[in-house]
Amino acid sequence: MKIPFNIPFISGNEVTYLNEVIGEKVFSSPGKFAKKCEKELSKITHCTDIRLTTSCTSALELAALAIEIKPKDEVILPSFTFVSSANAFALRGAKLVFVDINPKTMCLDESLLEKAITPKTKAIVLVHYAGLTENIEKVVEVCKKNNLFLIEDAAQSIDSYYKNQHLGTFGDLGCFSFHDTKNIHCGEGGSILINNKNLVKKVDVILEKGTNRAAFLAGKTDNYTWQSLGSSYGLSEINAAFLYAQLQELKLVTKKRKELYKLYQKNLLPLKQKGFIDFPESQNNHNAHIFFIKVENKIVRDQLIHHLKESGISAYFHYSPLHLSEMGKQYPFISSGKDFSKEESEKVVRLPLFYGLTENEIELVSKGIKQFFEIR
Repeated sequence: MKIPFNIPFISGNEVTYLNEVIGEKVFSSPGKFAKKCEKELSKITHCTDIRLTTSCTSALELAALAIEIKPKDEVILPSFTFVSSANAFALRGAKLVFVDINPKTMCLDESLLEKAITPKTKAIVLVHYAGLTENIEKVVEVCKKNNLFLIEDAAQSIDSYYKNQHLGTFGDLGCFSFHDTKNIHCGEGGSILINNKNLVKKVDVILEKGTNRAAFLAGKTDNYTWQSLGSSYGLSEINAAFLYAQLQELKLVTKKRKELYKLYQKNLLPLKQKGFIDFPESQNNHNAHIFFIKVENKIVRDQLIHHLKESGISAYFHYSPLHLSEMGKQYPFISSGKDFSKEESEKVVRLPLFYGLTENEIELVSKGIKQFFEIR
């Protein structure tokens, strides 16, 4: 491909920090670089209790354990999301309740929450698609009113804010991804933000395979024993060292991605004004993780993706709604009558967006899209 969909960011300091880990011969979790990363993340998010995890998937599984999800508990989440948002709670035996999305944000439609809640509801999972979100206050209000846990799946949301507050800090727990498809990464990694102080000790025990090893390492106990269910969720020092180099350049990465995002908006605005495409113009201060457009329907989507591919440009659709999957069909789906999760997902085309992308390449992608609509 002349223009790939993504090239993972490299800061230039990763090898320096990796060599430091090798020199000190401390490779397991938790280590010096894990603490450095947690400190950097605290500065960014203003959350004081953060732990690194092996992935956002493991952070979500950890969250399900921390809030003690049991069989028959109900967990509400959007259907338009990655499968990890569902698996983490289904693994604990929860009954999933899928809720339709708001077409404007592609996030859970908060106006449907009251309809989805029953006496068995334990938690709401709010997924911040592409770092975009609106009306978080409404979701928080519903959770408080009904005594529900709020878990934020903020996998795509590092350095994204809503009314100057970092995403992932509104709920009880916030889960982030540092997979190499994200703005910054360590190959595979994640983190969990613990905003509910009552869950800090639980998270630390679960992270240490269900033991109180964290208290032992802090000198608070003479030995450590099995306390609860847990698993091996801590991030290795090799990944943490790589991530630390990336975190130091986060603001630079976000700035560049936003510039490229705005250039896409400028170039493609005429097509939007003519009604050929649509793209989000969110009010929240997001991190430009994904630039996507929406076209008329699935047929046009597939044709456009093929057209761009023929021109050497990688573009992709995104999630298939979980409630339509073989696994998902066993769970209820709450909507207003229309299925926006299906309808809108079939319109989405994600365009190349990464730190090393040039303005000239943005022009070429934009030109390819304009040509497509001229010859249709």
